[in-house]
Amino acid sequence: MRRFAAPVIAAFLAVGLIIPAGFGAAAPAAAASSVPKVVIVVGPSGDATDRYRSEARAAAAVARGYTPDVVEIYSPNATWPAVSKALAGASVVIYMGHGNGWPSRYRDELYPISQDGFGLNPVAGGDDYTHQYFGEAAIGSEVRLAKNAVVLLNHLCYASGNSEPGLPEGTLPVARQRVDNFAAGFIQAGASAVVAEAWSSPNYMLRAVLGGNRSIETAWRQAPSANGHRLAFDSQRSHGFVAEMDTETASSGYTRSIVLKRGLAPAAILAGSRGSTAAPTAVVVPSAPSLAGNVTFQAPDIRALTSAGTKVTLVIHYTMTGGAALPKGLQASVRWDPLDVTGPVAAQPRAEVAPTGAAATASPDPSATPVASSEPAASPTKGAAASPEAGTAATPTPAKKPRAVSVRKPPTGAKPTPIVPPVAIDPPPAALDLVVAERIGDVVAPAPVKIAKSTIGLTVALPAAPGRYRLTVTLHDPHSVVYDAATQVLLPTVTVRVTGDFDGAVLATPSVQLTAGSAATLPVRVVNLGRMTWGIPTIIDPGPVARSGTPAVPASVVGHWIPLSDGATVPADPAVAETSVDLPIGLASGATADASLSLTVPDAPGDYLVMLDVVTPERGSLIAAGWQPTLVRVTVVAVP
Repeated sequence: MRRFAAPVIAAFLAVGLIIPAGFGAAAPAAAASSVPKVVIVVGPSGDATDRYRSEARAAAAVARGYTPDVVEIYSPNATWPAVSKALAGASVVIYMGHGNGWPSRYRDELYPISQDGFGLNPVAGGDDYTHQYFGEAAIGSEVRLAKNAVVLLNHLCYASGNSEPGLPEGTLPVARQRVDNFAAGFIQAGASAVVAEAWSSPNYMLRAVLGGNRSIETAWRQAPSANGHRLAFDSQRSHGFVAEMDTETASSGYTRSIVLKRGLAPAAILAGSRGSTAAPTAVVVPSAPSLAGNVTFQAPDIRALTSAGTKVTLVIHYTMTGGAALPKGLQASVRWDPLDVTGPVAAQPRAEVAPTGAAATASPDPSATPVASSEPAASPTKGAAASPEAGTAATPTPAKKPRAVSVRKPPTGAKPTPIVPPVAIDPPPAALDLVVAERIGDVVAPAPVKIAKSTIGLTVALPAAPGRYRLTVTLHDPHSVVYDAATQVLLPTVTVRVTGDFDGAVLATPSVQLTAGSAATLPVRVVNLGRMTWGIPTIIDPGPVARSGTPAVPASVVGHWIPLSDGATVPADPAVAETSVDLPIGLASGATADASLSLTVPDAPGDYLVMLDVVTPERGSLIAAGWQPTLVRVTVVAVP
């Protein structure tokens, strides 16, 4: 895939770009009392964020050659309240960050709440990884740009019709929908042109908008990044607009697009300017909403089997003070941080909280085994999120051939030394990818909760890999804005054990003191946490004469003695070293069974462990499957 074209001076002359000596020469069409306002936004983009900020600062320097009203909002302070406030009256908007468009694999239909907009910091002062989407619904309803504004989207997934690296780019009809959809919210906010470039910086089009004398369409067609495979179609989302794409080949490579009003010229953009000639002041961001002082929350709880990859109801009990009530439209998002995962951590669904319409019930099952436990809040683990990246591509260095390795022959009569062939190491990538897929686990996806008299409930999708996770719930106001820190600390963080297909737990006293050589009974409680039933029932052979058939085979709890201290020894007799007891046949998923293990205590005093395991005829040992055993510490004392 061709990533970059060298800047062509002739292209700039063809569009009639004016290289400004200062602001006065740049915008003769603008009224003396107003100038074009340029807003540049860099969203949290993982490891690419630094390059985004560098490219954005370069664009800001270009913009200031034409207008003094340039506002820069960069991660980690690019929140929706800050960005939406700054966008008011903007003639040019530049955004670099994550792109979340439609059609995509994440949803079956367009979801305007989070798609086709910005990927921003949930709260100011966070990191460059965690991000929250504010889609076309928020942009179209809460933002009012200047008349004939232009929006430049650079290095996004989906915006120019592309997909994500590692995923199929899709068909041309799919790419056309992505282009049309991504522009729709900005056009509702007042834009007359939306330009998307997967690889190039915004500087060429920025100069074309603020200092050119030919149409925006002509400038886009003659850009240095032009591929020469243009196609056009009427917008289905924005009446009166036309969309154009410039593919890398005749049928693939959806890296450039524009949706605009035909005939749009820089003079019309400058005539609609609403910026100030005075140096712009800092954007005054509204204070974060708060629930502190009015509500008390208990720890989130799940009273159901937490099977990996399923959806469960998360319930949070609350009490209000002073006659206050929780706001209608309250939203919540969840974050799963792996603590002890038994398998590979698969990518989680983009919406960790179930979409609107899948609101949870608020009545937990009191008979189920609780699997969530309170834990002091901890900082989320910083993910290595990747995002559509920006910057200028470095010229790749050709890979060198591996140096030949010579092997000396051993002396005559000596034992030959095995010859190990050199390991072939893959060469470096042929080019630097400037658009890369995000890590879904870093997406904050709020969804409405169901509010009852004393509980709020939400349906959450559990991680796909079994193990222990830290679950953090974040509250958002009805506009998806995160509540302040004082509100968030009211919600305790919990740990959740996410169970697999073959899973279980053995409950027993953690420690006991026994007399050497005695006999004892250890009560245990066994829970089948997996999806499969344990134990094979009796199978009766069919036929006219009754036959015994195949006998039943139960699952069992097994205990192993393990010496710990000096002098502690376990006899070789298996009857002493190991003990077991059968469980009921057909122990179903989620069922509990009580049993008693008969222990023969070793004769040697000392410290021991009794390691408890479950062995089933279907899958064998739980410990062998990767789960931690239950351990009972036994202090064996001498006979008095």
